Amino acid sequence: MWLKEKRGTVMKRILIALSLLALGGCFTIGDSARPIATETVPATNAVTERTLVVVLPGFGADAREMKDRGVPEAIHAAWPEADVLLASATFAYYRDGRLVPRLHDEVIEPSLRAGYKRIWLAGASLGGMGALLYEQQHPGVLTGVILFAPFLGDSSLLREIRTAGGAQAWDPGPLPAEVNSENYQRQVWKMVKDWGAHPELARRVWLACGNEDRLLAGVKLLAESLPGEHYVELDGGHTWNTWLIGGRAVFGKIRNTTL
Repeated sequence: MWLKEKRGTVMKRILIALSLLALGGCFTIGDSARPIATETVPATNAVTERTLVVVLPGFGADAREMKDRGVPEAIHAAWPEADVLLASATFAYYRDGRLVPRLHDEVIEPSLRAGYKRIWLAGASLGGMGALLYEQQHPGVLTGVILFAPFLGDSSLLREIRTAGGAQAWDPGPLPAEVNSENYQRQVWKMVKDWGAHPELARRVWLACGNEDRLLAGVKLLAESLPGEHYVELDGGHTWNTWLIGGRAVFGKIRNTTL
């Protein structure tokens, strides 16, 4: 869990940075004192081997906005056999250092107990970072991770990794076991670096980004550590339209690898 004594300053900086990425519509911070609200949209073509796609919202969004935007329909257009669970894992859970344990205890573990054989965690923008944080702290629990234009850290860190020659050549330096507000970005990129020695883990990750997205440079840096076919470049920028239209192709590719 993130250290509270330094959390305020660091998270304020992240809040300012991410506010620049916020999309149109309602601007939701949320309340981490409450359980993560969820809404499940059942598969349109149910099968015995149950699959669940859990979707984390971007900065300023929640489950209601994702439903209003048509996220379940976009996924079902390509993957009708999957149930879709929209999770209101809003910014408050990141700010208070409670995202990963709450997501695990309130969403992922109950879904496993409910009998889902495959659970995929998807997220766009801030939600993409959330999916990576979950994977870093609970490796192997998920079937896979699906990232749309994920927030991947401060520009200074991305520059450091790029200057080193990419994640596989980069030295993250000594890191404590605990993920906190000071080191979470390095912890995520250290996980990416470790994929070089464990390519089977990289094969569980899919990545997509618009060709006009302001996060494209960092996304391409991450794509270097994935199998080539697991990175999809979409037409458009950091928008719902890009992710929903392009996402159908991404989810279709994933579906075809699991059937």
